[in-house]
Order: sequence, then C-alpha cells, then structure tokens
Amino acid sequence: MKRLMALAVALAFVLAFAPQADAQDSPMRLGLKGGAVTSSVGGDYYAVGDWKWGGIAGVVGEYHVARQTYVGLEAYWVQKGGKRVGFSEGSTQDLNVDYIQVPLTIGYVNRWGDWESSLYIGISISFQISCKLQPTGSSSSTDCEETIVPSKKTTDWSIPFGFAFMRNLGGSLLGLDIRYDWGLSDIFENTNVRNRSWQFALKWAVPMGG
Repeated sequence: MKRLMALAVALAFVLAFAPQADAQDSPMRLGLKGGAVTSSVGGDYYAVGDWKWGGIAGVVGEYHVARQTYVGLEAYWVQKGGKRVGFSEGSTQDLNVDYIQVPLTIGYVNRWGDWESSLYIGISISFQISCKLQPTGSSSSTDCEETIVPSKKTTDWSIPFGFAFMRNLGGSLLGLDIRYDWGLSDIFENTNVRNRSWQFALKWAVPMGG
C-alpha cells in the first residue's frame, strides 16, 4: 500500500507539470482515483456474510478512440471480502482480502458544456496481496493459509461496469466514478465463494499532448 501511495504522489507531480491539452480535443488522459468500497462474498459453499467497507486508490488511463468512445486501463489497490462469514457451523469470521486490480474497460461518453458522463463495461484481473481471517468481534487476525479454509487463489477475475461524471476544470477534469464489480472467480480452491463489491471513487484526470 505504501508503495502504491508513493507511486500515486509521484504521478500527481508528473501530471501537474506535463504538457496538457484541452479535454475536448486530447485523446489521452492520465489520472488518479481513490475512495471507498463496500463488499461481501457470495456463493453456496459457506454461509454468505454481511457487507464490509474498505478503501481503493490507484492510477487511471484513458484513450478516446472517438468523440464518444474510449478505452480505459487502470491499476489500483482495493480491499474486498465480507463480514460475519460462516466458515464453520456455529461461528463466523470476517474475511479481509487485499488486491492489486487491473481493469480494462470500454465506455460511451456524452458531453454537454463543461460536463461529461460515461457508461462502461470491461474485464478485470486482480492479484491477491493479502488474505486474513478475523473472528467476529475479535481484534486479532490470522493469515488465510494458517486456517482450515481451502487454499486461497492468487488471482481473481471479474466484470466491472458502471458510470462516471466528470467536470472540465480547464487544465484537468474532476468527477465521481461508481461501479459494481461482479466476481467471476472463486476466492478459494474448489469452492463457489466469489467477491462482489460496489466501488465509489473520486477521479482526477489530466488531458495529455498538444
């Protein structure tokens, strides 16, 4: 997480001093995003738990192939999992899983004045960097590999889809991105336990070139 934040700060300085173009004319945008995530796990192997809150922070890039169409690539740290998951009968544990997620999306853009909105869908791969279980109501946690749950999977595929609003501030754009991330892969081997999350992020981007 510290390395990702350092990268985000460095990128912010680069964007601040990089050659910029008008948002309406430049095909390329680079930026930052950060916000909150609410997530749970779904499936039929374990009792489904409750939703939990976490964070999200990372970098974004967009290439506008036409005035109303763009392709996006992102990389960010995100927290997923769920609260009060019934891994064994009679007890529940909170599942906390951290990923580096890399979504590739395609979107449709509608512009009016200094505002624009977009709808998008894509495919995403996440690389697990941490997996911990915490007994409900306890402050102590244990790595998933040291518990009785099946072996964790190091990658997670999902389909992100959502919408965003951005305002042109002159040299940059600022807005809100809301998406649902529909898990396609099992979190653990030979189970049907999958992530599902809502992501709410502020997004700041700078048009590049020109």
